Amino acid sequence: MIRSIALFTLATALCLPAFGQKDKILEIQRDVALLQNEVRSMKSSMDEKFAALNVLVQQSLDTANKSNTALAILDKTMGDKLKDQQTALTAPVAGVNTKVDQMTTEFALLKESVAELAELIKKVQSQLGDVKNAVTTMSAPPAAPAPTAPTGPPAGVTGESLYTNAIQARNSGQLEFAAKQFEDYLKFFPNDSYAPNAHFNLGLVLMSLNRYDDAVAALDAVLEKYPDFPKALDAQLEKGRALAKSGQRTAAVTEFRNLVKKSPNSAQATLAKDELKALGMSSSAPAPPAGRKKR
Repeated sequence: MIRSIALFTLATALCLPAFGQKDKILEIQRDVALLQNEVRSMKSSMDEKFAALNVLVQQSLDTANKSNTALAILDKTMGDKLKDQQTALTAPVAGVNTKVDQMTTEFALLKESVAELAELIKKVQSQLGDVKNAVTTMSAPPAAPAPTAPTGPPAGVTGESLYTNAIQARNSGQLEFAAKQFEDYLKFFPNDSYAPNAHFNLGLVLMSLNRYDDAVAALDAVLEKYPDFPKALDAQLEKGRALAKSGQRTAAVTEFRNLVKKSPNSAQATLAKDELKALGMSSSAPAPPAGRKKR
């Protein structure tokens, strides 16, 4: 391109008159030199710009590569963290399931304990009723003695006083006197409201005195006359114990088994099973041999 411009300028100069040809040539040469310098400057500027552009493009490529690498690292890191979280959560969830199963078992055991406690509370309430009745009797003014037949109680003796004296004697360890007071109470006041308790307590006192046959009779009276008495199961349990201590092993086993059959879920049935186990017997009667007919 520069060569073309120079030839054009030279041709133009040759066409000028001879007198001004030299000055024009010099002027053209200067213009050509200036033009060449501008072209070189332009070329140098373009080279610098292309170099800078190449640097920017290379930087962009490097940045893109770094971004891709960072994204790959981030993706791997997130994947590893998610796996770690999944692994960390698996064990606690399994532990929670195990804990729930354990709590279910403990709740069932607690339910059984509450049932046993309720049965015990009933027994304590019955005993508190006896104490309340005794306290009421002691605090009440003595009743006026009523005319009695020659076979009745001694003058001035009432059912309340006999029963109260018997309870106090038993609690203080005067067992012989307590037994006599209970027996007198049942002799003179057999239909009084304390009669069931008197039979039951007499049986316990007689057992403490080792009078087991008499104890069996007293406790049997509770079962025969007062089957709905709150302490009927206790009376049956103590009757079985009295039979066992008196040497009537077979009768004792029968009594314990009848109690278990009558009220299998009661606290008294549990104690009866313990007594049967101590006697080397099961809580249920063995089945008769096959092919054997009852007569």
